[in-house]
Amino acid sequence: MFDQANRQRAGCLTPIFTLTPVRMKNLILATCIAAGVSAAPVALAGPGEGAHTGAMMVRATTLTRALAHRIHFNEAQYLAVKQLHLQMLTERRDLEILLNGASAEERDTRLAFAQQRYEADLASLLRPQQLVAYHSLRSSFTAHRVK
Repeated sequence: MFDQANRQRAGCLTPIFTLTPVRMKNLILATCIAAGVSAAPVALAGPGEGAHTGAMMVRATTLTRALAHRIHFNEAQYLAVKQLHLQMLTERRDLEILLNGASAEERDTRLAFAQQRYEADLASLLRPQQLVAYHSLRSSFTAHRVK
């Protein structure tokens, strides 16, 4: 077998390594595995989770557990409510940063609108009995906070 220098002197332009169908299949398979392994951490993260801090994740978990303790979610509801809490916390953080120099009235209006959207989204996730329990819990919490 000729080495590279002998091939060039002989004027041979054939490559040393040829891609046979088996080698091509192995190359494609190896590329797919490498792409799958490198994309796995991104696929495991939920939508928008890259923007959440560890403190936000802990706070969302705490809020969801406290609510689940009183309202009794099923697993799908628990996950949806936790994601909703993450969205709410992220939106509040973003609004506080965005409205840092704004008037107190504008900031309160935007935060109240975000709270109303959270309440509407939460109501869409809950069953009627859970919604009654949530409203009861919220009114007792508000009365307790006012006292």
